Amino acid sequence: MEEERQEHVAKMKKMEQEMEQVFEMKVKEKLQKLRDSEAELQRRHEQMKKTLEAQHRELEEKRRQHEEEKSGWEMQQRILEQQKLDSRTLEKNKKKKIF
Repeated sequence: MEEERQEHVAKMKKMEQEMEQVFEMKVKEKLQKLRDSEAELQRRHEQMKKTLEAQHRELEEKRRQHEEEKSGWEMQQRILEQQKLDSRTLEKNKKKKIF
């Protein structure tokens, strides 16, 4: 009877050790999965960050170009307005000379 009990205790300890090993193995696997996921997320984050920075630079360049075009257009408008004023002034002066 004592022998059977010892065998049972030994069998239970062996099962406990096996279960502990399985548990540790599963924990290691899950930790590795977490590390892999974290690395993938970090890689994706960096990739998205670079993409956003590139888009930002592109938008800033487009804005700069737009501002240059706007300034040029405004300058042309001022020149045209001045030319119109000058031509009106000349016409007024011609009319005054006629009378």
